[in-house]
Amino acid sequence: MAAALRTNANLDQYWPDKRRVTIVGAIWNLILAVGKIAAGIVGQSQALIVDGIHSLSDMVSDAVVLVAARWSAIEADHNHPYGHGRIETVATAIVGVLLLAVAIGFIVDAVLRLLEPERLMRPSWLALWAAAVSVGIKEILFWYTRRVAQHARSNLIMANAWHHRSDALSSVVVIAGVVGAMGGLLWLDAIAAILVAGTVAVMGGRFAFNSLVELVDTAVPPRRQKELAGIIMAVDGVHDFRNLRTRMMGGQVVMDVCVLLDPQLSLAEADRLAAEVRRGLLDGSTEVSDAVVSVAPAWSGMRRRRSA
Repeated sequence: MAAALRTNANLDQYWPDKRRVTIVGAIWNLILAVGKIAAGIVGQSQALIVDGIHSLSDMVSDAVVLVAARWSAIEADHNHPYGHGRIETVATAIVGVLLLAVAIGFIVDAVLRLLEPERLMRPSWLALWAAAVSVGIKEILFWYTRRVAQHARSNLIMANAWHHRSDALSSVVVIAGVVGAMGGLLWLDAIAAILVAGTVAVMGGRFAFNSLVELVDTAVPPRRQKELAGIIMAVDGVHDFRNLRTRMMGGQVVMDVCVLLDPQLSLAEADRLAAEVRRGLLDGSTEVSDAVVSVAPAWSGMRRRRSA
């Protein structure tokens, strides 16, 4: 027998927050993209034009996030008994790849400009001010989106927050390039671009890698398994457990376990203990969203296992 499965219904309550923060980000990305491209053309800054293109890529990311966040919040159905959280995981991987691709583009462009310094233009103050405004707006979007991601425990929204940060960092590169060009240090923006792009590449690679690890049903780390074992063994009446299996689903833990109980217990009492274990797992860990607890008789004379 098994305690009933609890679907991750609480994800749906965060959908309005996810939608709002993503739409706000998309609107500002459109404004910044148009503004930076126009300012880059008028202010003679190739770096600012490229930065505007980067903001357009953020709009694509926002569209992916908006669709994925909505689908991942849909309740479980007969085709998806564990819910739709993996849609968010796939989208997080896509955002990570976008971050990685943008970072590689920055690195290649910076290297080419180092090899051909004559490609650098001498920008005006308009480009400097446009880049500075972009940094301020994108930093505000980063912290706003990051707060929503932490509240909703959403890796997808967190990835999008770091996408905002990558755009802010690219604008910092533009500022460095503009200041360096004005001061005669034409190589300064290229060096800064390589350093910042390297950081963005690490972020994107981490998001993509963690999503792929989740997609292949990798178990949670041993330390977290020990914490779950401690919650199970804390229930009075549980002698031991076996077949503890865990996996990640949309950034949260889905698990099942078989607890070993006194074989003399009635069916009703065994079911009560299974429900108590399940309730302890759901209430004792903010990361556990689904838990299936089955029961089996303990061997005669088995000693109670000590909790981790």
